[in-house]
Amino acid sequence: MHSLFRRAKAPAAASPPAPMPMLSFPGKKALRFEGDTSAAERDADLAVLMHARAHVVLASESARAGAAEAAAALRTYLRVIYASNILAGPGQQKLCFAWRDDAVAGDESDGRKAKAKAAAVGQGQGQTQRHTSLATEWAVALVALAAELARAAAAEDRRGADGIRRACGALCDAAGALRAAAGPRTTDACLAAFERLVLVQALECYFELAVAGGKPPALRSKIAQQVSHDYHEVFISLGSLEQQQQPPPPIDKSWAPHVQAKAAYFQAEANLQRVRALREQGPGSVGEAVARLRLAVSVLDAAAGKAGPLGKKSSSSSSSTAAALAPLRDAAARLRKEVEAELAAAENDNCHVYFERVPAADALKELPALPEPLVRATAVEKVLREADGEAALANGGAATIGH
Repeated sequence: MHSLFRRAKAPAAASPPAPMPMLSFPGKKALRFEGDTSAAERDADLAVLMHARAHVVLASESARAGAAEAAAALRTYLRVIYASNILAGPGQQKLCFAWRDDAVAGDESDGRKAKAKAAAVGQGQGQTQRHTSLATEWAVALVALAAELARAAAAEDRRGADGIRRACGALCDAAGALRAAAGPRTTDACLAAFERLVLVQALECYFELAVAGGKPPALRSKIAQQVSHDYHEVFISLGSLEQQQQPPPPIDKSWAPHVQAKAAYFQAEANLQRVRALREQGPGSVGEAVARLRLAVSVLDAAAGKAGPLGKKSSSSSSSTAAALAPLRDAAARLRKEVEAELAAAENDNCHVYFERVPAADALKELPALPEPLVRATAVEKVLREADGEAALANGGAATIGH
């Protein structure tokens, strides 16, 4: 049955807007072995490991190596460690492994910013860690792989379904690598926060797929509500890290307002999609629709206000942070226009046709989220499988983990 409860006509766009940028976290750069390695080279197992690690170092040192090449080399190297029998052996003491922290990561959508970070690393910035434990090497290499996968996901063109799926898969793989790096007995708060971040970004990809695929508004509302909730949890985790961890984690200052802004954006989106689901019910739901649209406008206004994460004069604002948040500010402005158009149409229908009472915002029930997770961290065995085309990118002589 057709209802007078109308949907506002969205203005035609010349081309779809670019999706909101995603965050990638600081990675690790492998350094060459120091000192005499002749004894290790005579050990057959260690020789294979050293050969595989040499490809990781080359990818780290190459200015032309992208995230795909770096990830391929790291996967090959990790397969060597995974398949070896020397994790608990004395041979590992023959080698000293060294890694340097990558530059502070943030929004990788700005190519100039990424190049500046790479240049800073090339100039020797970042702490260097050394160890002789292969178990530690396994964990550090997994973190490095997770960072490259997150960087690859952030660089994907998500204006098409294929790009969205690739980004989602890379983010789930990154979460799996981070979980394996932490291990069953380790509760590293920083790795846990990074894992939550990449998983909520993977769920954001699911929302983009739901919109692109024309899924029902009720489902889109549940996904958006879950994304909003999970971004809020990440925001809390980041705040806790900054207060408790000394020295503070290498996180860009734009991260906290970024995730806070996305939590607000998807809360507004969840209410908008809920209204579109209510439209199918017709009379009896118009009052709630008006209330939810008003709530969506207030949420976006609060995010863009003086004290909000997108406010140009907020306490976290700086020139670099403001530039990093500009794409989110634009996306929130587009969503606000869409909500305003829907609100004007709904209020007009209610004033002239339905005359329903509009409840106060605090009287609205909390929107339902997803009953079970849509995204999960990939098992490390699957993360380390050779991806399509990886054999041409890195060949460290490692045995492939079977499918």
